[in-house]
Amino acid sequence: MNDQPVTVRAVAEWVDGTVDGDGEVTVRGLAPLDSAAGDQLSFADGKHLAKLADTQAGAVIVPAEAEIGDASLPLIRVDSVDRAVATVLGRWAPPQQRLPTGVAPSAVVDPTAKLGADVAIGPNVVVGAGAVIGNCVALCTNATIGREVTIGEGTVVAEGAVINARCEIGRRVRIGPNSVVGSEGFGYYLAGGEHHRVPHAGNVVIADDVDLGACVCVDRGKFGATRIGRGTKFDNLVQIAHNVQIGEHCILAGQCGIAGSTTIGDYVVIGGSTGVRDNIAIGDKVVITAYSAVASDLPGDQAYGGIPARPLGIMRRYWMSQTKLPELLKRVKKLESAIEKLNESSADN
Repeated sequence: MNDQPVTVRAVAEWVDGTVDGDGEVTVRGLAPLDSAAGDQLSFADGKHLAKLADTQAGAVIVPAEAEIGDASLPLIRVDSVDRAVATVLGRWAPPQQRLPTGVAPSAVVDPTAKLGADVAIGPNVVVGAGAVIGNCVALCTNATIGREVTIGEGTVVAEGAVINARCEIGRRVRIGPNSVVGSEGFGYYLAGGEHHRVPHAGNVVIADDVDLGACVCVDRGKFGATRIGRGTKFDNLVQIAHNVQIGEHCILAGQCGIAGSTTIGDYVVIGGSTGVRDNIAIGDKVVITAYSAVASDLPGDQAYGGIPARPLGIMRRYWMSQTKLPELLKRVKKLESAIEKLNESSADN
């Protein structure tokens, strides 16, 4: 990660932190508490603070307000451990390779497409008729951009990704490898004993600063647009069906599936492998735990989980009660046996 030693004091300056202890100690990289070596920096927050006494790290980033007492190693106190770690990683991570500016010889760009300044178009990329590609956009190897697509400044479309016709992509969007934006939605009607495809005439509109992971699928609207709000982030393998409306700054973990015409508010967090049914509404700041199934509207500012998803407090009591079922069954059998014996005794009398 980093071969050059850096003083703890220098790291504290990077992250706007303060140092407790020897600021001249040097560190070379970042590692978790339980595996960090003496020349590495680590970090601790919440329950992990209890592990400070056992770490071999050379220094640790901790919350500014953490009550630690006399630490045996230098501490860097910060307002946000997550932000500090991201800053350090940004300093030490190897630089990401960027495509060279220009159009690769093997790329196929329709003459009616408009290319902004400093675009980078990699090998075997296809750009369709009437597409508008903004300044500093990078289209990586084998990406396909459909007709009349618009892509905002600074967006990166990774290898093998597809953006189909008339979709609108904002600025600084990151679309991961082999993701598909604007595929036709899943819609059929039954007639004459056969399923017939319903054409989808809408598009997808993705706002600024959205990240899509690898193999994400966002289907176009049947009519109107499927919309992804500003700053929302998707993990890998997320499926968004036709006409879904997702608000700003949401987080969707891997293998989530959102069915058609569902509306999701702002700052919603959805755990991995969660399914959300069609035509429902999820309010702002909802948190849904992993492996949940959402079958009805969820009011905002609450946490939910389970199958079907219900308020998390209720589900926790439900899950705890399940652990008691084996013992309860034993007690029921004993009671049934005792009742049988009483009945037999009464019959004999």
